Amino acid sequence: MAVSRGGPSAPGPGAVRKFPTGALYAEALQHPELCFSDPDLKHGKVEQSPVLGPKAISGNFASVFSVTAPGGQRYALKCFTRDSATLGNRYAAISSALGALDSGALSQPWSVGFDFLEQGVLVQGHWFPVVRMTWVQGTGLISWIERNLQDSAAVRALADRFVAMIADLEDNGIAHGDLQHGNLLVAADGTIRLVDYDGMYVPALRGEQATENGHRNYQSPSRTAADFGPHMDRFSAWVIALSLVAVATDPGLWHQLHDPQGESLILSEPDFKEPATSLAWPVLLHHPDARVRELADRVKGFVALPCSALPAVTADTVKVPAQRSGGGTRSGAAAAQGGSPPWSTAAVSGASATASSTAPAGVPAWMTGRVPVTPATPSAPTTAPANAGFVRRRVGDLVAGTGALLTTSAPGALVLSAAQPASALPGSQTAALVLAVAALTAGRRRRPEYRAAHAQIAGLKGRARELADPARAHQRIGQEIHTLDSDLAKDNAASDKKVQALQTELKDGLARITMNMNRRSGKAQQELAGLPAQEKAQLAAALEPAIRAHVQDRLRRTPIREARALTNMGPKMVTALEAAGIRTAADFTGVIYSMNQGYASRNAYLVLAGGHQVKVPGIGEARATTLENWRQNLEQRARQSAPTSLPAQDKARIKADIAARRRRLKADVKQAETDAQRERDALQQRITGERTRLTTQRQQHATDIQRKRADLIRQQKQLAGSEQERARVLAQLTDVRKEVKRSLGRVRYVRFVLTGR
Repeated sequence: MAVSRGGPSAPGPGAVRKFPTGALYAEALQHPELCFSDPDLKHGKVEQSPVLGPKAISGNFASVFSVTAPGGQRYALKCFTRDSATLGNRYAAISSALGALDSGALSQPWSVGFDFLEQGVLVQGHWFPVVRMTWVQGTGLISWIERNLQDSAAVRALADRFVAMIADLEDNGIAHGDLQHGNLLVAADGTIRLVDYDGMYVPALRGEQATENGHRNYQSPSRTAADFGPHMDRFSAWVIALSLVAVATDPGLWHQLHDPQGESLILSEPDFKEPATSLAWPVLLHHPDARVRELADRVKGFVALPCSALPAVTADTVKVPAQRSGGGTRSGAAAAQGGSPPWSTAAVSGASATASSTAPAGVPAWMTGRVPVTPATPSAPTTAPANAGFVRRRVGDLVAGTGALLTTSAPGALVLSAAQPASALPGSQTAALVLAVAALTAGRRRRPEYRAAHAQIAGLKGRARELADPARAHQRIGQEIHTLDSDLAKDNAASDKKVQALQTELKDGLARITMNMNRRSGKAQQELAGLPAQEKAQLAAALEPAIRAHVQDRLRRTPIREARALTNMGPKMVTALEAAGIRTAADFTGVIYSMNQGYASRNAYLVLAGGHQVKVPGIGEARATTLENWRQNLEQRARQSAPTSLPAQDKARIKADIAARRRRLKADVKQAETDAQRERDALQQRITGERTRLTTQRQQHATDIQRKRADLIRQQKQLAGSEQERARVLAQLTDVRKEVKRSLGRVRYVRFVLTGR
């Protein structure tokens, strides 16, 4: 890592320049031999897009280009689109701090080499700085998760590596400043590469302010530029760690909570700003796995805390699910078939169906103790337990016994009563005995003890037939397991679609509610904004009559004789005005004119106070204009001395009216907001309830499938010793038959019907 001070990069000391746009950089990079001074870049090859020339990855502060040097070394060239007076100093401090790291003491080679070139690229005759960073061959975090979603062991390992990398940063007092999926690349060997060091903090930058606050979907709502320091990564580190741990534990959470169109893992900015309306937190906080619940509860508690108050992310504070034995995602049966069971469900952790040290075969660790699983290898042949025989007579037994008794005695009774001849007695007696036996047989077969015994015999017979052809039985069981896996995958996919539909419904519903609220309150808000102007207008309108009365009084007190001093007016004209009824300035209001036909002049008519028009002899256009100006001047002077405020009572009345309107409008706005909040709460409650119902159904279905699957796997394992197992089953079948004959036979049933024992 190095910082090159190749020459001046600004037009003057302390000058702040306007940096080129990404398009201008792309134009300059069409000729690398002219725009670069660095030899590797000057003779390098810039990656091109099919149509637009040099291919750029544009961000908020820079555009990144790929340049391959003649020797084959590939670089990521970061060209800045915003100026920063401290850019060179920051990169010098970052370069020094990263260069001083002991690579042997790091958990993995997450640090990427770079050079800061002040005289980096020539654009329109000016040099601008660039960062030349070694190109990292890796996969973006989101793409990597989607490719490895069903490999829970790989996701767990990545979570371990992420936590270890954060520990490296913490141990060296370094913080990246923008931990997010775009800046985390996963190399081919599974290790992590951390890129984009613009906002990085190193000890040498203590006291500086942050140049950015990081991706909004990974940062605490309370983060500011003042949080620039060694602790500023902690919130985003917890968010990423929770996401990896949760997805490693339950891949189905990715389908439920990740927005394919968004820029986040399973949590985003709305989950931090408004936890109460979040759909993600309820899923995580009520997850069947205790580790997911506990970690989610802890991270949710960090939302309201400053970064400096958060604990560091370490292997001890983040309980990453331990890897199960058996190799991760394949069960014994599924592995044999070359397939991987889709255990991406909110109720089943991971895809492994093999046994661990704490979990029975085919059962995830979190379900240990919840699903009864028969041991895979029986310790010794088992025989049917001694049957207690028939227990407690029922009405059907008494009916069968009574029917048998009546049937057998009926022929003799008929002979005695002469209802039938004695010669028919042997035949009818035989028929009666057959019917009695049939009645007792029917009664015995309806007994639950008899039915359970015959069901056991049928099961043992079927098991014996399977064991006679173990390969066929193994194949059948494998098909049943595959069917179970397919059913679960289909159920999960349908559940994911429903959850996504609920998320969309919630977003659309909240937007609709907000839009309706804005429509309802918008008019009231406009009226509220206009109330000060309305109050001023009402006060002015209420004051206007007093002003007019004052002006009229002043005009009435001004006799027309004062007009004698005006130009061209004299005593004769004043007398003519008085003769026309104009004795004061208030007696006329203005002048109107009409063309004098035949002459290039206009006739002037004075408008009296009553609205009549009068033509005063000798008052032509010039004198009329003089009179009008005289009156207007009088009116203006009168207005200057007019009252400027209303009486207190009138003013109070207007202000009270405006205040009442303001209260009413504010109440309308408040009501609209209250109604909107009530609708939001109802929508949130309904969506949450529906999602909880879906999650419960999903968990129950997964548990049922897992139980059946575990039993099938047990049967498959038992097929390995099919000869011994078949002998055991046949011996058990013989014992069961003997026990049924002894304790549930016909004679025993007749005695039971007669004596109840």
